[in-house]
Amino acid sequence: MLPPCDIIVDAEPRSGQDNMDLDAMLLQRGLESDRSVVRIYRWKEPTVTVGHFQRGEPAAAPLQHLPTVARLTGGGAILHDREWTYSCVLPAAHPARDNPTELYRAVHRALIQLFQSCGADCSLRSEAASSGNPADSAEPFLCFLRQDPNDVVSGATKIVGSAQRRRRGTILQHGSILMQHSRIVPEVCGVWDLFPQFDHQQFERLLPTAVAAAVATEIRFRDFTAEELEAACNR
Repeated sequence: MLPPCDIIVDAEPRSGQDNMDLDAMLLQRGLESDRSVVRIYRWKEPTVTVGHFQRGEPAAAPLQHLPTVARLTGGGAILHDREWTYSCVLPAAHPARDNPTELYRAVHRALIQLFQSCGADCSLRSEAASSGNPADSAEPFLCFLRQDPNDVVSGATKIVGSAQRRRRGTILQHGSILMQHSRIVPEVCGVWDLFPQFDHQQFERLLPTAVAAAVATEIRFRDFTAEELEAACNR
């Protein structure tokens, strides 16, 4: 049986540090919890997060003037601009503990179904008819220029990428859902660039339950408690 899941949708965009502190707090509390948590949020200004294993790696030139924060999860750097971000914390009792890779596929397949219902044609990279060839050289700095079989792609264009952090059986998964290209890195396209008729309002309305339904059958919406906000501020 799947643990029940709380959904938290941030009403207003937050700073990069606040977003990462809140996710770190949810992961820490997940060590003692029997509930999953899905959080959906945005960013107050264009912000770069660097993957856990990228610290000390120099940023690409167009990003060097932007606010930059460390991310708990691995993977490449992400420019958070015109996107939605989800985080998902699963307790150790969740079956995904035995196969964390399947969590990528479960959430991404749920997102693919939602994309398709809103007018965007996409798939997992591993199932795409043509997804480009892996680079022979070192991996790019930016996540959305890297390739992984579990990416959500439209053609060869990556529109969703996710990464994980595991701690004593508890899993934190972050994912970036690229809606439109950023003026800072215009070569990285979003779903709205590829499909101008994409129903973004329906997508945004259904996104929280789509992600939560991929990891739980019993879900409820709630806000952060005052205690949780204080704990995040004190990190």
